[in-house]
Amino acid sequence: MKRQRVGKPVDQAKSERRRFPRWRAGRWLSGWIGNTHEVSVVDISLGGALIEHSYIIRPGTMTILILLLRGEKVSVDCRVIRTVVYRYETWPGGERDCVYRTGLELVDVSEDSRREIGGYIRSLQTNTNDNSRG
Repeated sequence: MKRQRVGKPVDQAKSERRRFPRWRAGRWLSGWIGNTHEVSVVDISLGGALIEHSYIIRPGTMTILILLLRGEKVSVDCRVIRTVVYRYETWPGGERDCVYRTGLELVDVSEDSRREIGGYIRSLQTNTNDNSRG
């Protein structure tokens, strides 16, 4: 499986449909749907996020995504655009679980939340630029 570098812009095959560029977030950016379901953020933009998790979320559902960005909790309202089974994980006892990937559209984002998400994305951009210089 091909691995993406953290902080790298995601290829924009559908760039004509996207308003904001997506950035690969890396495994250390976690969040929650509501206060109960933990998720990993795969990529993020000012308009949405791609998350990975172990339970199904139905498309069309409105939910709250809570992120911990640079030490600050940021809550944003989201609409679930799509959910797909991404892979299966097998536990030591042989039990298999689905891992889902869900595309979220950020809706009604407050200025404070937009500023925090934008700051996080800028830190990814800076990290990418620093790594490319050697």
